[in-house]
Amino acid sequence: MILDYRKLGLKCGIEIHQQLDTKHKLFCSCPTKLSEKEPCGEVKRKLSAVAGESGKIDAAAMHETLLDKTFIYRVFCDENCLVETDSEPPHSLDMEALGTTLKVSMMLGCEIPEEIHVMRKTVVDGSNTSGFQRTLIAGMNGRLKAGKCTVGITNVCLEEDSAQILERCKNEVVYGLDRLGIPLIEIGTSPDIHTPDDAKDVAEMIGMILRSTGKVKRGLGTIRQDINVSIEKGARIEIKGAQDLRMIPTYVRNEAMRQLSILGISGELRKKGLKNVASRVTDVTKFFSESESGIMRGKKSYAIIVPGFEGMLARKITETRTLGNEIANYVKVKVGIPGFIHSDENLEKYRLDREFAEIGKKLGAKKGDTLIIMAAEKDIAVATGEAFEERINQFIGGIPMEVRRALENGDTEFMRPMAGSARMYPETDVAPISVTKEMLSETRKNLPETWDRKIKRISRKYSISEGIAQQVVKSGRDDIFESLAAKNDPGIVSTSITSTFREIEREGHETDNITPVHLRDLFGLVSSRKIAKEAIPDVLREIAKNPNITVDGITGKMKTVSNSDLSAVIRKIISEKKEILNHPRREKVLMGLVMKEVRGAVDGKAVMDALIKELKKH
Repeated sequence: MILDYRKLGLKCGIEIHQQLDTKHKLFCSCPTKLSEKEPCGEVKRKLSAVAGESGKIDAAAMHETLLDKTFIYRVFCDENCLVETDSEPPHSLDMEALGTTLKVSMMLGCEIPEEIHVMRKTVVDGSNTSGFQRTLIAGMNGRLKAGKCTVGITNVCLEEDSAQILERCKNEVVYGLDRLGIPLIEIGTSPDIHTPDDAKDVAEMIGMILRSTGKVKRGLGTIRQDINVSIEKGARIEIKGAQDLRMIPTYVRNEAMRQLSILGISGELRKKGLKNVASRVTDVTKFFSESESGIMRGKKSYAIIVPGFEGMLARKITETRTLGNEIANYVKVKVGIPGFIHSDENLEKYRLDREFAEIGKKLGAKKGDTLIIMAAEKDIAVATGEAFEERINQFIGGIPMEVRRALENGDTEFMRPMAGSARMYPETDVAPISVTKEMLSETRKNLPETWDRKIKRISRKYSISEGIAQQVVKSGRDDIFESLAAKNDPGIVSTSITSTFREIEREGHETDNITPVHLRDLFGLVSSRKIAKEAIPDVLREIAKNPNITVDGITGKMKTVSNSDLSAVIRKIISEKKEILNHPRREKVLMGLVMKEVRGAVDGKAVMDALIKELKKH
């Protein structure tokens, strides 16, 4: 389906959450790293929602409380203290983290408050042992241009990262406390984005600004994007946990399609006169006592009839999701039942067509009704019926505002109701921080070079294209590039740390194993002509495979070729490939054969000089 996003009234905002690379956590002196050791203890908790500053209990917090989960926290002795276990008050705010956050606020043109107050944000999904997350606002009302789009920056916040989920089971969630408390900067935009590609451009530009500080962590899980999407007559949906920048347009496109599809279904249901669906759960266990299908036989089974709903559950609302999938996911989150079978499916596949016909007749199902069957105990079946009824009634009314989880295929699924202002209240254990003129002046003097300026500067200074300069900067290796390019050919250096690295990664090797020390040693040998530049890819590949090996250890094993040896190789190849002498591009063809033979041992120019000298004899 091709969508006209302007006509749909698409509105989108982005929230970026980026871990900062500070020495200490936000409210204690523990290091900001994930543990490589086994946990040294466990803490077990139950969490409950409480009223916020407004006196109301937040809907999202109440939803999590009703799930009645038990949370187990694994403690790591080197990365945790009593702050993470919520056994002592937070320490003073980490000023290194605040300094970076103020820099980012300035780079985004934000207003900075004169006094910063730490707030508590209620979270009872277990991601924080205290039942809340500490957060503060360091910037507001900024502006950002990215590609064709200009967006407002509503807030730049500094907060503590959550605990990391390690395991899930039915009634328990296991978290690791090593991640809890790592400083996290959150940047939110206003809903000024109107196309899926613009959403990606904005997220990419914010990421570039963050990385330009040199104070953010890199790697999987260190940055997370949340996307807020709505269309005209729809509702704001928050998509949580988009890890891959490239997938952002797909998430936005699929959410726009989902809302458009549900609005269409909603209109059809209202035309049929459906206003509120009331579920009636009936025990139908006896109908499956002799069933050919083993899915329901021998299990307590219940049925629900939904009037006038025939065909709706099979309707596609995105390219990969039906309305039936959508409702089943909602029911699973609310109740825990893994799924159900309905009359809009191919019942012959389950060998249940006879049973559905008999149950429908017994329960008085009319033409146009939908019959749903589930295997469950009665209390679960009743709760499932209520959740099913609740979801359909939401859709009859339009698009419910909610938080959805990003899936790897670009689709999303229901996660929880949308949180509101009721979950915020002041943090009484951390004193307000005055932002002085001296602090702002010092921060402004030390603002980093933005990526767009750095790309233009590197392109001009080292005579490489802006496209290559952009690749260098995006790779995060611009510092080592400039160090090496001062003494080596910038073109060879840039190719090595961009396209050669990508080639090595495509082969399945880990380029993170290649350190700046490796690169300096390698290019030192190239600049002193101890190895040929043609050897660079092979040396980098070996380091990626064996990170503990030194550059000297690799190059010491490489064969050396003297001038007389090179001449002998050329003569041998010409002797074996005499027909190439008549080829119109004989130098290039022979050059390729010789380089294959002496790869990495002789510089390409030296090979060509020796080859031309030898060809003059023929």
